[in-house]
Amino acid sequence: MNERCTQVEALLKAFDWDVAHSQQVRNLALQLFDQLISLHNLGTNERDLLEAAALLHDIGWTVSHDKHHKHAHRLIHENRRRLPGFTASEVALIANIARYHRKALPALKHKPFAELTDADREIVRKLAAFLRVADGLDRPHRQEVRQLTCEITCAVVALRLQVRYDPEAHQTGGERKCDLFEQVYHRRLTVAAALATG
Repeated sequence: MNERCTQVEALLKAFDWDVAHSQQVRNLALQLFDQLISLHNLGTNERDLLEAAALLHDIGWTVSHDKHHKHAHRLIHENRRRLPGFTASEVALIANIARYHRKALPALKHKPFAELTDADREIVRKLAAFLRVADGLDRPHRQEVRQLTCEITCAVVALRLQVRYDPEAHQTGGERKCDLFEQVYHRRLTVAAALATG
């Protein structure tokens, strides 16, 4: 674990809100990132940003369920000094990625997103797409996904899951949060889940 990840993990544990779910979402988001590199063409720095946003995406629950994605955005900014491994602009990216894990898609009518450069807005869109799907794949918050594989064609990205329990909940959870992914990557996202064997 690198120093930046250690800082983010410490911040997550300080908020102490559903740490296991956040770690599972991080794991799933990074698997998507690693298996779909031919689509996004991003590097290790962006991978670190996705990891941080995934770990911190739900800290807004410590304020309120209502608009917790917006609270997460604010709390990440307010705690930027606890993330010294990231620059101020990187913290802004992390906060925006976390903010878009649910509800509205990134839009210029949202001031924090509009204040980013064009290049940074594209990074947010690409990485928030993974975060949304990963969050949906752990919809039951029970860390049941045991294996995730991706198959890419010119029209479809097919996700196949091996889960310990309730495949339908994981499949539905992933499919219902595919909107940004399909918009950004111009491919339909399908999710198939089956019970893990052994």
